[in-house]
Amino acid sequence: MTFNFEIAIPSYNRANIIGKKTLKLLLDFEVPINKILIFVRDKEQQKEYQKQLGKCFRFHLTGQTGIDSTRNYLRQYYHESEFDGVFFIDDDITDFTELGNPISIPFMDLITYFFEETKKRGARLWAVNALNNTFYMRDKITTTLRYCIGAFQGLIIDREKPIIFCDVGHFEDFQFSIEHFLEDGAVVRFDKYGITTKYFELQGGICGQLGGMKERQKEMDENAKYMVDRYGEDVCRIKWKKWGADLRLNNFYKNKI
Repeated sequence: MTFNFEIAIPSYNRANIIGKKTLKLLLDFEVPINKILIFVRDKEQQKEYQKQLGKCFRFHLTGQTGIDSTRNYLRQYYHESEFDGVFFIDDDITDFTELGNPISIPFMDLITYFFEETKKRGARLWAVNALNNTFYMRDKITTTLRYCIGAFQGLIIDREKPIIFCDVGHFEDFQFSIEHFLEDGAVVRFDKYGITTKYFELQGGICGQLGGMKERQKEMDENAKYMVDRYGEDVCRIKWKKWGADLRLNNFYKNKI
């Protein structure tokens, strides 16, 4: 079975980073360049990226600012495309492993497997473990309400169902996970696979368009409260840390559909 998907990388102000991180990783995994599409905001951004990367990669201009509006744009774009699905990956991924070791099958075959297994389970959204830490990794596939990290996430395009959009910036991928679980009855997470990235530490990035760390943390706290108000504490809750809100999903929540 062949699953027709494209690899989408949203990026902003990281022309000097994406080539050393995500693109290097994908090329090391022998991903064909023509399967990759980089989404940037405008022509000025595209020129800067091409200056760093050359003109072998394809680009698409979104005209969007912020992670929520950018990812919503991508969802609309692929809903209107000819693809069966889309694999979203952030621009700063440095490693992808299987229980902390190199993956055991070719990367593109593995991504295809993720899509096929998700379809078998009647779901549309899949992801991997948010941490590349063997303490948290398990050799299992879950379909309960789990956090599907937006940094490494696949979406099956079902044109008979409405597009799920998000209305928060930070915790946008939490909201996307919840909405898909409520709509489909499952989200799929492949817990023995994990990624390495430096959340919030690198300069630039789509989230970085929203301001400095202090402003971003304030928005995270506000968005976390909004999420609990909207979905209820039986779906998600806040664990307050020294630095602010840490949103948690209830993995035991039973969908009522």
